[in-house]
Amino acid sequence: MSRSAASYAGSLSLVLLLLTVACSKKETQTQPPGAATQSPVIGQSPIASQAPEVPVSSGNYPRLLAQAQEVNDAFRRRDFGRMVDLTYPKIIEAAGGRDKMIAALAKGIKEMEAEGVVVLSSNAGTPTQVLQLSGWIYAVVPTTLKVRARDGIFQTDSHMIGLSSDNGANWTFIDAGGKDHTQLRGMLPVRADKLELPVEKDPVKISGN
Repeated sequence: MSRSAASYAGSLSLVLLLLTVACSKKETQTQPPGAATQSPVIGQSPIASQAPEVPVSSGNYPRLLAQAQEVNDAFRRRDFGRMVDLTYPKIIEAAGGRDKMIAALAKGIKEMEAEGVVVLSSNAGTPTQVLQLSGWIYAVVPTTLKVRARDGIFQTDSHMIGLSSDNGANWTFIDAGGKDHTQLRGMLPVRADKLELPVEKDPVKISGN
């Protein structure tokens, strides 16, 4: 049975830096009991913040929006290698490595296209929040995805979390679409209680065929 276009519109937002659920299961299976690590992996609690969370302007970090859009552009043109390069490393590690994550992305897009779903656009918006804490910068970046399916054109408004440990010179991202906010905070290297993650929205049909 074919899936609905609305279902795929939502799924495509998850394809941007996807595999959170699969990664979580993998870590549960492979992490040795009581194993220590310098950085938390998916499913583990983040390191408690040792410094106050300081709101800052996204204008201080011009590469944030540029690299967030680069993720979206890479997705649209199927450059999955570049997408993975801009993914938070712990996501890649838990997914089984770079090659496996690229293969999973390619497979997901192929399955969607087999159902007649085509990506029309994928864009990053102005960050809604940027926080500095304990040597890290976190940013909440809205994303807008439009796809054409057999029964119309759909739009999904979602968001990513950008992370930088070099004062904003370089960023990696976690797709936050469709994920539990507690789980998302558990992926971060340092806990950020004040990080405001928007409520997830359902895909919306914006036009017919």
